[in-house]
Amino acid sequence: MSLRTSFQKFIHRDPTASLRERAAELRGTLSRRTVVAGSLAVAAPLPAISAPIVATPAQPHPDAALVALGERWLRAHDAQERALEEWGVAYQQVYAVIVTCPPELFATRDEQIRVLGGWRWPTLLGVSLRHVALDWGTEKAHTERAWTGEALRIAIARAVPMLGRGGKTPSLIRRWKALLPIADAFDTRVETVESATDLQRLEQARRAAEDERRELNRQIERCVATTPEGLAALVRVIGLYPWKDTGGAWPNLLRSAAHVAGIEQASLEHKYASTRSDWA
Repeated sequence: MSLRTSFQKFIHRDPTASLRERAAELRGTLSRRTVVAGSLAVAAPLPAISAPIVATPAQPHPDAALVALGERWLRAHDAQERALEEWGVAYQQVYAVIVTCPPELFATRDEQIRVLGGWRWPTLLGVSLRHVALDWGTEKAHTERAWTGEALRIAIARAVPMLGRGGKTPSLIRRWKALLPIADAFDTRVETVESATDLQRLEQARRAAEDERRELNRQIERCVATTPEGLAALVRVIGLYPWKDTGGAWPNLLRSAAHVAGIEQASLEHKYASTRSDWA
């Protein structure tokens, strides 16, 4: 029943009914309709405020693999620099002792040629002599090869089978036996400082870091970049090479790639950028 119909019925009620009775009946009718209308309003679904948000899967980066390699390369590069620095500090302390090597332990010219086979590696006797860099950084810089106790013992044991019993062999053996106490004493000095500086462990760590970065170099070199981020990985690797010596358009190509990849040009100008001083 509509509100209008209810009101009409109120108007056309029994005229004998009092105004108070008619008003009470109308209030009851309105109250019932208000409750019903409110119930229907609650039951009706609310209009959607906005369309539901549907998550879309993120597209993979075109150079994701190359960028990941580049990040690993950066960490490996930093690790190698740290390992090299730590090894360098230790080696400087060891080198300070090595340069005090007694001159009598230096291999003679005859030993260099006849016994060791010149600068070949391995030597004819299969021994490893200690390299002693002298006057480094000056015009007189040169490297001597010094006998160690281990090398002398190997040389003494192999002298006759290799060189024969006659000729200079007896004098060589006498010289080497006389050098044994001097070599052993100097070896002890070197080994003491090597142990104190932990040089061998640092040497192994340096080589491991070099191997890791070298392997990442090879992996990155096989990739082709399609984005500036991927290109940056290639530029960092190639930038460490003596790229200026390649000539032609290559140097400017590398500079252009660095510009596109957002790499500072100054980072390309390192000590290995060229092996020719006139191109630096």
